[in-house]
Amino acid sequence: MAKHSESLGALWQQWLQGEGPRWIFIAKTLLASFFAFWLSIQLDFDKPATAMMTVFIVAQPQSGLVVAKGFYRIIGTLVGLVITWLLLASFAQQQELFILCQALWIGLCVAGAARFREFQAYAFLLAGYTSCLIGFPAVMQPENFFSIAQGRISEIILGILCAAIISDTLFPQRLTPRLVAAVRGQFAGLLHFVHEAVAAPLDRTITVEDQLRFVSQILALETLRASTIFETPDSRIRDDRLRLFNADFMTVTTSLHALQQHAWRMREQKRASALAALRPCVAEIAPQLTREDGSIPAMAAEAPEVATRLQAFLPKLENDLAASREILQEKVSAQELLEFDCAAELLRDVVSELMQLTQSYAALAVSAHSTDRVAPTFIPHTEASEAIIAGVRATAAMLAVLVFWITTGWSNGATAATLACIGCALFAASPAPLAAVKQMSSGFVLGFIAAVFCKFLLLPEADNFIMMCLAFLPFLLAGSLIMTNPRYPGVGAGFNLMLISAIAPDNQMVYDMATFLNDGMAQLVGIGVAGVAFLLLAVKPVSALQLRLARHLRHELARTTSDSLRQLPHSFESRTRDLIRRISTLPEPSRSTLTLCALSVLELGDATVDLRRSLPQAGNASLQKSLTALLELLATAFRRSDADSRRAAIKALQESLRELTELLASEEKPELLPLQRQLYRIYSVLCDEAWFAAFSQRESGTEKLEVSHAS
Repeated sequence: MAKHSESLGALWQQWLQGEGPRWIFIAKTLLASFFAFWLSIQLDFDKPATAMMTVFIVAQPQSGLVVAKGFYRIIGTLVGLVITWLLLASFAQQQELFILCQALWIGLCVAGAARFREFQAYAFLLAGYTSCLIGFPAVMQPENFFSIAQGRISEIILGILCAAIISDTLFPQRLTPRLVAAVRGQFAGLLHFVHEAVAAPLDRTITVEDQLRFVSQILALETLRASTIFETPDSRIRDDRLRLFNADFMTVTTSLHALQQHAWRMREQKRASALAALRPCVAEIAPQLTREDGSIPAMAAEAPEVATRLQAFLPKLENDLAASREILQEKVSAQELLEFDCAAELLRDVVSELMQLTQSYAALAVSAHSTDRVAPTFIPHTEASEAIIAGVRATAAMLAVLVFWITTGWSNGATAATLACIGCALFAASPAPLAAVKQMSSGFVLGFIAAVFCKFLLLPEADNFIMMCLAFLPFLLAGSLIMTNPRYPGVGAGFNLMLISAIAPDNQMVYDMATFLNDGMAQLVGIGVAGVAFLLLAVKPVSALQLRLARHLRHELARTTSDSLRQLPHSFESRTRDLIRRISTLPEPSRSTLTLCALSVLELGDATVDLRRSLPQAGNASLQKSLTALLELLATAFRRSDADSRRAAIKALQESLRELTELLASEEKPELLPLQRQLYRIYSVLCDEAWFAAFSQRESGTEKLEVSHAS
């Protein structure tokens, strides 16, 4: 009996690790939708279908995601309600003006959904969707606005509550364990990487795959962090420290890349003596990354030991580098010595930033609310042009449907307009919009066909609530299975939404084929108009996207020469990594070319920011003036990325380096040494022909580029 129980337990665990979570999610979603349907009937709501659809719209495998999505849905719903009330109060007697303002408002909401990310985008989507859901019926019956609004808001909130309660009470799947595992894996993975890299000091470089893995970890952690704050108080208490950990992780990976890229250039220039002087110092890092037993910390509670080691190691590293430099300066040229100084400074930065990262990681084990440093917010890169196009597209689609509705007196025009709004918003917020158009449209067509069979063959035989649910079950189950298939999520979502909307389940069902066909065709027309509008104003082809991303990289780099230094370092790091995420979706060879370009942008931007931080130490007014003029030339070179502006920037860098070298030779001014190193770092990257070829891609050409960066 015991053996039998053990085998059943093993099978259960195996199922939970395989298909189990998928089936649990489907079962909870179906249960929540039927529960919302039952409560809607008991509360005598006008449209129980709205509550059911809300469940499927906010459904997520993890409880925190359900609450987060529901939270932003409620915010968007309330904003949409207020705007609709204002529009209706202003233009209740002038339908043309109401329609125009409604279309403009929906375009604004869709633009917001395209510009923002994650569930914030969802709030914009719902603000527009609610305006359609409440405004179109109310404009025909202004005197019933408040009853219509009360009914729709109540149905939406009921659906959210049912989804959240079922998700959080029955086999809850928490995000917090995933967040903990992600943080541990991210920290341990970086330390393992550094450990392997310093095993062959300065000879192993960060590959494209390494950096893409780091970027995916940073963005995944940011998404998890933003969602887990809705789950537990501990997650909210640690939110600042998680943001600080992610910021420190970005900083150290940038410095690590800059160090290894600088070492690669030194190898290319045959700086063997300088590299040989650096290698013993680099090799000493590995023992500092482990605990007394030789293991890398597996959790935050084990990290303080490593942080203490790194802190104690920094003075020793400083002394070792100074001793190596003293020996080296008698053997090599001034330029090779400067290259050694640049590498030494980057090495100090890496160790210091590793120490800060380890301290941030260790702080996660402490139940405290405050942090010693300001925790920056991750700032994604957003494209105003794409958001404007999405808004114009939605406005045009809405106007087309609304004008047709008013001109022809189409009784189902409101339904078509609402679906056009939903389609435009969903497609604009999708990471793969063209695929979303095809999948959602296919799902709506299949859902409409299924609704015919369900409503007119099965539901007439159902004489109570349980039988109605059983009639629904096979169709919703099929749609949910498709929805949870990673290849066809849009098809399943469209199938379920269309099925519920077309059947419109209620306590008193109406089986009118003409009404059913009219409503169904109106929904198909609405989603079709959104799809056509999107295809007419579709995303540019890959070659154009590649050029646009290269232009954005140039813009981000130009920002480092002039933006306020207060928020610049972190905003530059996060926005550039967000661009790398988008670059990672490109096919080869564009992906590798632009990723290497983006990594050099991080390296060059970091050096430019450090240069600006050191400017006050220049002291000499003439030197400060020339360095300020240099920054302007660099900004021009970064923005234009043409040969002439690049040559002008390189010439100015050479003159500044010469002036600094002469000043250091005539006077003892150690405060100018950081300026000299940062100028040389910028100079060495700008002189890289392969990087400039990738960086200067123009909209007139999409030639393939051979990149000679270390990979």
